[in-house]
Amino acid sequence: MRTATILTAGAISAASAGRINRADFRREDIIYKDVAIVGGGASGAHAAVRLRQDYNKSVVVVEREPILGGHVDTYVDKTTGRIHDYGLALYFPYLDSFDFFSRPEINVTLSPWFPAGGNEVRYVDFTSGQELTSTFQPPDESAGPIAVKKFHDLMTANGWDNMTQPGYWGLPAGKDIPADLLLPIGQFAKKHGIEAMLSTMYPSTGGGVGSRGNFEDILTLSIIKAFPTAWSKVFFGEVAMFSIDGGNQFLYDKISTLLGKDALYNSQVVNSKRSNSGIELVVDSARLDDDEEQPGKSRKGKGKGKATKKLIIAKKLLLAIPPTRENLAPFDLTPAEKAHFSKPKYGRSHTAIAKHSKLPAGVQLRNLPLSATANPLSPFLQTPFVLSFTSLATDSPLFSLGSSGANYTAFPPSKAKKVARKAIQTMVDAGTLADLEGEEVEFVAWSDHGPGGFGVSAQELREGWMEDMYALQGKRSTWFTGNGIAADFTTMLWKFNDQMLDRIVEGL
Repeated sequence: MRTATILTAGAISAASAGRINRADFRREDIIYKDVAIVGGGASGAHAAVRLRQDYNKSVVVVEREPILGGHVDTYVDKTTGRIHDYGLALYFPYLDSFDFFSRPEINVTLSPWFPAGGNEVRYVDFTSGQELTSTFQPPDESAGPIAVKKFHDLMTANGWDNMTQPGYWGLPAGKDIPADLLLPIGQFAKKHGIEAMLSTMYPSTGGGVGSRGNFEDILTLSIIKAFPTAWSKVFFGEVAMFSIDGGNQFLYDKISTLLGKDALYNSQVVNSKRSNSGIELVVDSARLDDDEEQPGKSRKGKGKGKATKKLIIAKKLLLAIPPTRENLAPFDLTPAEKAHFSKPKYGRSHTAIAKHSKLPAGVQLRNLPLSATANPLSPFLQTPFVLSFTSLATDSPLFSLGSSGANYTAFPPSKAKKVARKAIQTMVDAGTLADLEGEEVEFVAWSDHGPGGFGVSAQELREGWMEDMYALQGKRSTWFTGNGIAADFTTMLWKFNDQMLDRIVEGL
């Protein structure tokens, strides 16, 4: 069960206030590497493979979870043996990114993905529990893809695609950012006559994590991170989607095997020293001699034994974690860095598999406000919410779900579970679902996807927030990667890494 640990800035600051003394560590607990990577998700794991295999650099990965993979979550149903990817489920080709799958040391097989179909879709307002009337007509299925194609063409015609993918290396300085990209997405769509794309963008982006209000009010530049031009091609049929045979976790199991003891699991940086000549990290790390089965995972986790402190001494640091204030608190930020990273306001999302024998198998319960009856092109919900409960099979009591909240520190798993259970009970009370007969909804697998969406205001972007973010690359031997500052898709994050790795290894 993946649950992101969010520590308060005060708690971490107190822990990291002391100086680092190498004499405090046993010889076997001091690790010397070329590059220390914090975060073993899509970006961190990929960078570790490439630095080690292609650049012949030594690496160590510090991962707070018991496995690698980040937003990848694979659940194996012990009753049926079926594999369900309930986190990141699919991959689409971006430039030559698919070459990574066929590397000799990776060598996983991809299969084209097609919608399973078969589920009856029922539109329900989860807030009132009422099912939308039989006269409700969802938007014309062709309208969304047509509008998305117009969005794609608009982006490419203006060169906005190259400014925003795979990262923001090409984005102009703040005052020169195209004005259209700083419009709320609702105004952007209306200006260009492509309002029909919003009802397609909305579920694709998880309802706009980090929206802090109505979906239509999110900045276009923020939405593009979760709905980049390259991804839009999927919706009008120019690009196909693929899944990994054996489940998406299989890829990261292979990387884990490759890294061996160079990956520290259940580990977290608690203190650091960064300078232009190198970095030192103090890590609270679990011992690697104890495997423990993780609920809902495709394999055993690593290192659930007794904790120990380690000291990592490296020439470079690659931070592959969301750059929130809490995550960055142990990294001895300068006053300017603290001011910079205090500005973004992140949302938070969760994915899960729930189980209940009374929920209707073969049905997707899709959350739409009652107002969608009058305006089906605006199916937007107020956070926090669950987008849908989707049956995984007609002969199974399992459902997948995803939930989002607008303030990531105020939307931990405990609250997200309450939101999901309340939605089900509200539908029961309204007569939309049958009585649960006292049976509790069980979450058999849960994944906290942590912070999402950088949530920076238009004014802050005009004042150079993104320009300043990228100017931090390489300063004090530190580099940043991941979906906090680049397009939120695995294959695009890999290409972002490719653009950056030559810079990282320069001088090593």
